[in-house]
Amino acid sequence: MVIQAIVDALGNGGLYGLAALGIGLVFGVMRLVNFAHGELVALGAYLLMVTLRWGVIPAILVALAGVAALAIVMDLGVFSRLRGAEPSVLLIASFGVSVLLQRCYELVFGALPLSGQVAPWMAGVWTLGDVRVSRGSVTTLTLTLALLAVMKVAVERTTVGLQLRAASADFRTARLLGVRSNRVILSAFAVSGLLAAVVAFFVVAQRGQVDPRFGVNITILALVGTVVGGLGSLQGAALGGMLVGITLSVLNTVLGAARVYSYTVLFVLVITVLLLRPTGLLSRGVVKERV
Repeated sequence: MVIQAIVDALGNGGLYGLAALGIGLVFGVMRLVNFAHGELVALGAYLLMVTLRWGVIPAILVALAGVAALAIVMDLGVFSRLRGAEPSVLLIASFGVSVLLQRCYELVFGALPLSGQVAPWMAGVWTLGDVRVSRGSVTTLTLTLALLAVMKVAVERTTVGLQLRAASADFRTARLLGVRSNRVILSAFAVSGLLAAVVAFFVVAQRGQVDPRFGVNITILALVGTVVGGLGSLQGAALGGMLVGITLSVLNTVLGAARVYSYTVLFVLVITVLLLRPTGLLSRGVVKERV
C-alpha cells in the first residue's frame, strides 16, 4: 500500500507538472494566464473518445494534432489581436474563450459525460511478491517522467527552446536580439497544446469519461502549481505542478475518510508557501513585463 501510494503520488505530480509547464510556457512569452488551457485538455479527451475505433495510436495522433491546432487558432483568432493589451484584458479574454469552448463542446458532444475505455492495457495490477502496484500508475509515472525529461532537453538544447527560455526571462531583450516574437508565441501555444493532449490521455485513461468541464479542475491546480513554482520560470512551473499533485495525492491517502478536506489543507499550505516566498520557489525576482 505504501509503494502504491508513492507511485500514485509521483504519477499525479507528474501530470500536474506537465499541465503547469504548458501554462507556464504561454505565460512566459505573453504574460497570459490562460484559463482556456483546461478546454485544450478537454478537447484532447473528446478526440480520444470519438476516434478510438481507429485504434489507440491513431486516436492519440489525432488528439495531439487537434489540440495543438486549437491552441494555435486561439492565438491567431483572439490573443494575437490583443498583443499590446493589459494583462487584465488578456485574462478576461481567456475566460471568454474558456466559456465559449465549453458551450461549443456541449453543442457538439452533448452536456452529459461521454464514456469509453481509452487504454485497457493500463488496467489491472502487477504483483511483485506481496506488493501490488496498478499498471496505470506505473505507466503514467514512467511516461510522464520521460516526457518531462524530453521537454527539459528540448527547452535547453534546441533553437526554439532557447528562444522560449529567452523570451520567458526577458521578452523585450529577446526581441532586440532577433527573436521573432510571433513565431515564439505560436510555438509556445503549440507546445502547450501538445502537453494538454498528453495530460488528457492520462487523465481520461484513469477516469474513463469526459464532459465539457473536464479540464477545469486540472487547470486550476496547474495554475496554483505555476504560481508556487514561480511565474516566469519554466522549471519552476513544472516543479510547482509536481509538488501540488504529489501533495494532493498524499493528503487523499493520509486523510482517508476525511479526504473531502484535502483541497482545504492544500490551499492552506499553498498560502503558507506564498507568504514565505511570494515570488515562488524558483523565481529569480520580479517578473518582467511583456512589451
